[in-house]
Amino acid sequence: MSYNRFSRRHRAFANPTLSPDPSTYNGEAADFFVAPAILGADTLANNWATSLSGIQNKAVVSGVSVANPIQGASCDFPDNDSVTVDERVLTLTDLAVGETLCRGTILPTWQGMTGARDSMPWSNDSFRNFVVATVAAKVAENVEIGIWQGGLTSGQKGFLSNDGTFDASADLGNGTLAGATTVDIAAITSANAIAQFNLVYTKMAETTPAVLSKPDVAFYVSPKTYALYCQQLAGLGAAVSHDGSTTVTGVGQGINNQASAQAFNNIGFMGIPIYVSGGVFNDAIVMTQVSNLFVGSNLQTDYTQARYIDAWQYDGSDNVKISMRFGLGTQSGIASEAVVGATWVS
Repeated sequence: MSYNRFSRRHRAFANPTLSPDPSTYNGEAADFFVAPAILGADTLANNWATSLSGIQNKAVVSGVSVANPIQGASCDFPDNDSVTVDERVLTLTDLAVGETLCRGTILPTWQGMTGARDSMPWSNDSFRNFVVATVAAKVAENVEIGIWQGGLTSGQKGFLSNDGTFDASADLGNGTLAGATTVDIAAITSANAIAQFNLVYTKMAETTPAVLSKPDVAFYVSPKTYALYCQQLAGLGAAVSHDGSTTVTGVGQGINNQASAQAFNNIGFMGIPIYVSGGVFNDAIVMTQVSNLFVGSNLQTDYTQARYIDAWQYDGSDNVKISMRFGLGTQSGIASEAVVGATWVS
């Protein structure tokens, strides 16, 4: 038997498994993919607002205020008509996600990938879930922005605006916190952050002091505002002013004189927690109850959809496509029980 040095054994690759129909998930089956994109937003993931799912189009959010119902005893039924119900409508906005991802780009980050490109089971559950999770994480960041700023699509309302801007009272008026009490604050710096929080706290004490005693009252600020507040607590600002005055003697050294050699985790103001959201505008401070903020979606209904499409099988590209469709909306219970500090009030 002769040996031919040009005769080589070739590695036998299995033919790729094609999926003629795109993987489509409708209704509750889509929740596995769509839910992380919505509920991964910080405000919902951390329970900083009341989440309402199962909404098809609209839902009524009721805010109830009760005056003193007690009166002197008599033989008549003591009806004081002291309950006031404020009904507000939470309306969903239909939103869509359409992303194209290159398999070659995803390949290095997907653990366990071995073998030739077209021999791999690109439609298996592990790869599909990885791709969808990658997209869902980015969608969640933008959902967080939309919850507060609006503008994910034309007219979509967030708590503070409906177009992604916040530079006039009309912006707040177009958000679902329209009617909130407002207070004029200065542009926040590491030298005045404490004073600006105090302005919002004082306005709440003057207008609706009962809210201060509620267990779920909180401040909502942007990462920038929070960072400047921490800097002032550490004594890194020009001076520490607790009352907003312009003349301050001495520079603070932070809590227990630790200056910047300390960690600021879960700090608050006057015993009230501060929630840091990437969706809240800079130079804005919101104070209200968690139970006064509502975020609705159509999760757990037949109106959500997720699609995974192996485009590479059909168009000669190296792409897969992800499509999601879902509804999102916000609303407040009693807007007057929220205080919004902004630089444009006066």
